[in-house]
Amino acid sequence: MKKLKHTYIMVICLLCLACNQEFLDKNPNDALSADSFWSNEYDAIAGLTAIYDALETGNESLGWATLGLFDLFTPLGNSRNGVYRQIAEGVHNPDNRIVNELWENMYKGVVRSNDFLVHIDEIPFEGENGEERKNIMIGEARFLRAMYYYLLVEVYGDVPLFITVPTAQDADAYRAPVSEVVELMKEDLLFAVDHLPVPGQEQTGRATKGAALALRMKIGLFEKDWAAAATAAEQIMSMGYSLVPNYEDVISTTNENNEEVIFDVEHIFRNESESGGNFEKMYAFRSASADGWSWMQPTSWYVDQFERIIQNPVEGVDYINEDPDRIPDDVYAYFEGRDPRLDHTILRPGSHFKDKLDDDILYPHDFQAVNHSQVGMHMRKYVIPGAETSQSRDSPLDYIIFRYADVLLNYLEAVAMRDGGAETVSQAILDQTINSIRSRASEDLPLYTAGAITMADIYRERMVELSMEGWSFFDMRRNSMIEINEGFGVYGLTVDAGNTVDFNPNIINQVRIFDPAMHYLWPIPTSELERGKNLTQNPGYPE
Repeated sequence: MKKLKHTYIMVICLLCLACNQEFLDKNPNDALSADSFWSNEYDAIAGLTAIYDALETGNESLGWATLGLFDLFTPLGNSRNGVYRQIAEGVHNPDNRIVNELWENMYKGVVRSNDFLVHIDEIPFEGENGEERKNIMIGEARFLRAMYYYLLVEVYGDVPLFITVPTAQDADAYRAPVSEVVELMKEDLLFAVDHLPVPGQEQTGRATKGAALALRMKIGLFEKDWAAAATAAEQIMSMGYSLVPNYEDVISTTNENNEEVIFDVEHIFRNESESGGNFEKMYAFRSASADGWSWMQPTSWYVDQFERIIQNPVEGVDYINEDPDRIPDDVYAYFEGRDPRLDHTILRPGSHFKDKLDDDILYPHDFQAVNHSQVGMHMRKYVIPGAETSQSRDSPLDYIIFRYADVLLNYLEAVAMRDGGAETVSQAILDQTINSIRSRASEDLPLYTAGAITMADIYRERMVELSMEGWSFFDMRRNSMIEINEGFGVYGLTVDAGNTVDFNPNIINQVRIFDPAMHYLWPIPTSELERGKNLTQNPGYPE
């Protein structure tokens, strides 16, 4: 939405102030329904921009522009931030800040969407193609409303369902069944697919048919309606998207809005009226220009998902240990000879990085505050190298929500589950999906042949390709890999800064527990239960 943010920022600020109230506390119409507003097409654009603006999350909380933080709740990730770790360890309760803020962030988007949709018919769209422009904007608003409801039902299950702006009387709303919410989402997306532009004809950052179909695909996977998910993916695959030739160029400030991006959250850097992304602060570390907090950390379990291309790499032949006095060779070799996507995703002993002074530094001993990572590794994905490219809470990097590689692998999963298993998938589909992604990663990765691939192979490929982008959390819940109810220990490395690094034999933090009887859903926030007498709590959590 870069092209829209500049012109309407003052109106958006008013909208944000009006819509940032607790979603059932106050009717925002006091600010948004005045005769001076909703009177012309410029007002409609400003209202629509406010809906997009709700994709961004403030206060380092969870939402669409920080989707990757969901992977902290899987064996892939670890965080030193307490409220995120509570959820990962299964000890969270209805007062957990992240539980509360996700609910608030998503309903903020729902309220803004509903307010727009209630008033859009009051606005005359004059001139050539007026009705078409209006329907495109309605399609965007309905797509975005479906986006916000999607995370609500995925995370909380049954939730209050509103198609207008809630009033004080709606504080006593009941939780609608997931099926009813999903039905509204499907209706919204049908309209969006019918009216949104095809890829290449949209204004930068705005939704297209491809984005609407990507969300429809995700809904199909959520419902385990494999046929619907496969059909939506097939439609996307006919729209001209393609894989970026080099994996490291998919997420890059020099290659944004590339041919693989289907939908993202756009950010502006060093703009007086609009801040950039705050997610980099959570991914990055002190040596990066974002001066990060190292909340997103990869685990040893995650490293092990990257298969070995060289089984027993030899120092001096397959790699060179650049810091042998401080990085033991067995530690260095543990990471070597693997799928190269590993080194495009994380920083591990022996990794190079250009720091905030534009110096080329070697991980870990050249890094500041390296022990902020409890696992002895840091993130590279979504961290911008070099000076003057980002600042604390002001990253220019767009956050990708849907990309083509994700669609290809979801298509493969849906076809396999629809047709009876991975062994039923044809060679043509394998080559079109997982093999094309692996070939992009490295010509040395072996390709799959029909009949010789398992669902575990497909799931692992999704983790390796898309890890720390958020979808692994939903994947692992869908395929039950998240059911670590007997406990999961986080392991990593231990770093003596400036001296040495070694494998850490101890469990980091406490054992993670996932109880299938309760943890597939998060608790309804206490504040909402107190406000709405008809709201009920999810099983296993205190009222």
